[in-house]
Amino acid sequence: MSRMPLTLDAESLASWLDPDLTDRETIRQVAHHLDVGLITHWPVRTQVNRPRIEVAELLTPM
Repeated sequence: MSRMPLTLDAESLASWLDPDLTDRETIRQVAHHLDVGLITHWPVRTQVNRPRIEVAELLTPM
């Protein structure tokens, strides 16, 4: 089974993080995925996974 990453719009964050909200159907009604067309992504260097490396070049798209 393929799983899609969870990317929520700003209005859904409070509901998603509410520890008292546990009913799955209610969660499905209040949590809205962010439109994939609004996301910009690009490849990055593997060094971004190393917390000890903090250089500005890691923020530059490859």
